[in-house]
Amino acid sequence: MKPFQFLLLAAALLATANAPAAAQTKPSPAKTGPAPEPPIYASPEGVWVVLSGSALNSDKPTGRLVGARIFRADAGSNAYKEVGQIKEAATLAEFQAVAGPGAIQSLKQEHKLASDEAAWAFIQAHPNVRDYGLQSLDMPFRQALGTAFLDASAKAAKAGTRFAYRVQPIYATAELNRQTEGKFFEKTVEMGRLSPLPRPRLAQVRGLDSVVTVRWAARAQPGSAPLTTVYGRVWRQGPGERGFTALPARLLATRERDSLIFSLDDQVRPESLFRYYVQPLDFVGNPGPGSDTTYVLSVDPRRTPLLHGVASHDTTAGIALTWPALPAKGYWAGIEIQRSRDARGSYVRLDTIAASATGYLDTRLLPNIAYHYRLRALLLDGRAPDVASASATAAHKPTGTRPPLAPVAVTGEPGGRNVRLRWQPATPDLNHDAYFVYRGTARQDSMVVISPALPGNTLTFLDTTAANGRRQYSYVVRAVNKNNQASPFSEPVAVQPHRAMPVAAPLGLSGYADGAALRLSWDDATRRDAAVVAYHLYRRPATAGATGKSGFQRLTENAVRGASYTDEGRPGEAWQYAVAAVDALGTESAWSPVATVRVPAAPLTPPSRVNARPVPTGVELSWTHPAVAVPKGYALYRRARQEPQPQRLATLTPTQTRYVDQTAKPGTLYIYSLSALGAAQESARTPEIAARR
Repeated sequence: MKPFQFLLLAAALLATANAPAAAQTKPSPAKTGPAPEPPIYASPEGVWVVLSGSALNSDKPTGRLVGARIFRADAGSNAYKEVGQIKEAATLAEFQAVAGPGAIQSLKQEHKLASDEAAWAFIQAHPNVRDYGLQSLDMPFRQALGTAFLDASAKAAKAGTRFAYRVQPIYATAELNRQTEGKFFEKTVEMGRLSPLPRPRLAQVRGLDSVVTVRWAARAQPGSAPLTTVYGRVWRQGPGERGFTALPARLLATRERDSLIFSLDDQVRPESLFRYYVQPLDFVGNPGPGSDTTYVLSVDPRRTPLLHGVASHDTTAGIALTWPALPAKGYWAGIEIQRSRDARGSYVRLDTIAASATGYLDTRLLPNIAYHYRLRALLLDGRAPDVASASATAAHKPTGTRPPLAPVAVTGEPGGRNVRLRWQPATPDLNHDAYFVYRGTARQDSMVVISPALPGNTLTFLDTTAANGRRQYSYVVRAVNKNNQASPFSEPVAVQPHRAMPVAAPLGLSGYADGAALRLSWDDATRRDAAVVAYHLYRRPATAGATGKSGFQRLTENAVRGASYTDEGRPGEAWQYAVAAVDALGTESAWSPVATVRVPAAPLTPPSRVNARPVPTGVELSWTHPAVAVPKGYALYRRARQEPQPQRLATLTPTQTRYVDQTAKPGTLYIYSLSALGAAQESARTPEIAARR
C-alpha cells in the first residue's frame, strides 16, 4: 500500500510494543488506575506474546530489555513450564523459515534491495519494527525479527481451553536482572473465542464485466482497545459452487474519519452472480463477526445492449409498443415500462414484463390524450443499464397533419459548470408549439428529455444537470406542433462541461529514514481514478500539538509524477508529510492521513581527554566536550579500588568541563569515569582514571 493514509489501524499494536513495559510483581496493586493489559493474545495459530518494538538480542542490545522467557500453565494451576524465549533469527535461513518465503522478497521490493544478503544486512541494521511499514503488521515477520513469540503448541487446544502465561523479562545487566528477579507479566487467555470487533456493514457494491468492487464499513475502535481491526478475510460463493470459499489475499483495513473501510476488487468471470461477506481480523488473526451476505452481478451496465428502436402504434385496442429483442443473456431480470403524460418527466412504472418480450399493448388509456413511454432493461441485481431508456409518444386520436421538421444549426458549448445549447427552426411553422431538448449517449435511441416545453421563439437552453465533468454528453433537439406531433431528432452535438469532479485521494502514505534520505511512498490513486495525473506533497516539522493542515507547505513547486519521493533531512529531525492527488484540470483531492518520519540522531559519545588530580579541596576532574553536542549533560561515576561496580556521584550540566569531588577522603584511591546524557539515553562511559586525594 502506498494511504497508507499510514492509517493506520495498527497504531494500537505499535503503541503496545514500541516501549518495553516494566515488569510487574503479582499481585501488583494499582497506583492511579487499572494496570495496562499485558500484550499476550490467543489466536488461531496459538498464543502470541508481543513484548517489544525492537529485536531482542543479548549480543546486540538496543535498550535495557534484551530477551524474555515465556512460561505456561493450565488456568488455575501453578505448575508453570517454560515454552520458549523471545529471540531474533540468527541466520538468513532461520529468518526465512520463521517469517515465510515471501518476507525477504517483499522486503527487497519495498526497499529496492539487490539480493537476499542485502535484505539480511538491512534486517541486521534495522532492529525496530517502525522501519518496516506495513510488513511490521505480519506477526511471523515480527517473530523472526525478535519482537514477538508464538506458543504454537497451544494451537491444538480445544476451544474454551484457558491457559495462564508468565513472561520473565531479561535485561542487559546483571544488576537489573537481580532487581527484577521474581517479577513478571502474567495473563490468562482463552482459546477459540471470537474477537469482539465491530461488525462490517455493506457500504458500496459495483459489478463490471470482469471486476467486482465491494466496500464494507465498520465502526472505528478507540485507541485503548486491546485488539484492533487490521485485516478483513473475504468469503465468496460463485455460480455452481455449493459453499463459500475464503479468498487467498486479506484486505488491509483503512480508516476514513470514524469508520474502518474494507475495499475489495475481485477479478471474476463476466456475466455471473456472486455472493460475498467479510470477517474482520485483529492484528493476531482472530476473526470477528462477519458481515451480511451481499449479491453482485459481474456485468457493466454501460456495456450491456440497450433497448432501442422502440416504436408506438395507435390501434383500436390501445397503444402498441414494439422493439427488437434483447440479446439472450442470463443476467436479464425483465423489462420495466414507464409512462407519462408529460414529455418532461413524471414517469411512473406501468408494468414489468419478461426480458424476452418484444412488444407491449397499453389498454389503460383515456381518449384524445398524448402518452410518452420509457423502457428500461433490468439486471438480476436490480440495476438498470446506464441511460438505457427509450421514449415513444402516441396520441390516441386520428390526425391528418404532417409532423414538423427537425431543428437545424444545433450548437453546444460549456457555459461555466453548465452546457449552453442553441438551434434554429428548419422552416417557419405556424403550427409550432414547443421544443424539447434530449440528452444521452451518442446513440439517439438512448436519449431522454431533460428540458421543459420551450415555447414560442425560444432557441436556447442551459443544461444545469450535466454533473459529470469527465463525460462527453450528446444532445439533440426536437420540435413538437400543436397536434402533439414530434419532429425527428436534430443532428446530435457533443459537449463536455467544465465541471470539476472529485479526485480519488491516496489511501495511505508511509516513509522511512535511509541515512539522511527520507524515502516516501503512497497509494497509487491512478488505479482507482484514471483522471489522476500527479501528486502534491506537503510537509511540516513534527511538533507537539500540530493539528489539521496548520504549518504544512508544498514540498515541490511542480507536481510529483509517480507514487514515491525522496526528501532530505538532518540527524534528529522529524517531519510530517501528507499527499494529495491532482487531475488534468489541476483539481486536488483530499489529503492522505499524515505520516511522520524521523531521521535518527547522531550517536551519543562520552567526553574525551578526562584528567584527574588532587587539589586542596578534594579531587578535581576535567574533560573536553565530545564532537557531538550533549543534550542533557554528563554523569560522573566513582568507585573505590575494592568496589567492583561504580556508583553515580553527580549529574553535571552540558556546559561543565570541570568538577571537584569534595567528598573524597584523604589517602584513598578513587577510580572515576564519565558518560554523556541524551534526551532518553546514556552513552558508554569513558575509560576509568584513578586519583588519590
